[in-house]
Amino acid sequence: MTCSNIYDLKKIPIYYEELGGKKLFTKALSEIDVNKKSVHLFYYKNANIPICALPKLGVVIISKRGFLSFCYNFYFFINSFNTKNIEISKQNIFSIAKSALSHEIGHLLDPNLSNIKSASNEIILSIANGIIKYNIDLKDDYYYKKNLPLEIEDSIIQFKKNNVTREINAWNIGKTIANFQSDTERYIFEKIKEYALATYNYGNLKDIVAENNVEKYIKSLL
Repeated sequence: MTCSNIYDLKKIPIYYEELGGKKLFTKALSEIDVNKKSVHLFYYKNANIPICALPKLGVVIISKRGFLSFCYNFYFFINSFNTKNIEISKQNIFSIAKSALSHEIGHLLDPNLSNIKSASNEIILSIANGIIKYNIDLKDDYYYKKNLPLEIEDSIIQFKKNNVTREINAWNIGKTIANFQSDTERYIFEKIKEYALATYNYGNLKDIVAENNVEKYIKSLL
């Protein structure tokens, strides 16, 4: 077990407040090797928004509930494996915030992001064409669970690979700018990367259709 006592999870929000809440992220940003003027933190105290980046705006969105949920899920994840202990401590909660923030800033700094986005758009267009070609009824609640044409399945796989590339790029860039203060902090970063890549929802056809305006593409093609 990597968490000696699962009830230690109750300490996470306490440490979060002791670290200053919003100030935790501004302090983490101060340790990251990046032009601070190019990164804008938008903090929501009451909303439940996962930490995420808006590259076109140079913005990283953070919420208290979203970050605490991330911490809980991370500790539950590592608790499932026989791995080196990551103590629930004030310093380690800070390192988790810094690691997650470094990753999101990695998205902002990724020079290949526009190419990845362009490739995603091409794949979405291919999926839209496939839906039209094979007359797939999106009003059927279970359309995405049925046997899909190989052409569409291949496009879904390519879409997921493209997303994996985007995430790995951001993690690799994040690692170069994190300015680790200790071996423990470096280890936490690597375990968070492992957790994030293992649990990221790359989606099925229904998710792709809903999150990428596929129906809009279809209407433009008809």
